[in-house]
Amino acid sequence: MIEKPTENQLLSGLDAYGAHADELASGPLNVIFAYRALDLRDRFPEPFVDFRSALEALQSDTAYLPEMSGEIVAYARDGRWFEIPTRFFIRQSPRFADREAAGQWVRERQRAIEQGKPGARSMGIVVANPDDPLKKQIDDALAFLDCRLAGPEENDDICERVARWLAEQVNGQW
Repeated sequence: MIEKPTENQLLSGLDAYGAHADELASGPLNVIFAYRALDLRDRFPEPFVDFRSALEALQSDTAYLPEMSGEIVAYARDGRWFEIPTRFFIRQSPRFADREAAGQWVRERQRAIEQGKPGARSMGIVVANPDDPLKKQIDDALAFLDCRLAGPEENDDICERVARWLAEQVNGQW
């Protein structure tokens, strides 16, 4: 008597593509054929076959400042391309909790500049220009957002959300 294989036995050895082969032929994203991951030094010239691979490339040690300049682009067979919004994989949070914390940081930097400490003028130049009036420096510091790349533990959720977003883009631009 021949035993009927279990679902686990049938899926054994299949990768993400094989397990979903039925969806590839007619799925909403079958028009997408490649993804590019871009960082500040363009260290990923070769395309990736799926979004997850591109995301993992940005999360790798090879990527250069992906939290500042990371991008992922999906390319369609019909010539269209879709830049995946960074909100899916780059997290932004305020550098300072409140105006008081921003003001304290600005005043400490001003003291360091006045005391002639090496590097004090360039410290935090991206946060606030030390040549601006104090009020503007505090406003700029308060508005500054720190960016970080989402961690690998978030990848499943990110991939699902990007797939939904990309399907909307693909179907909505005909």
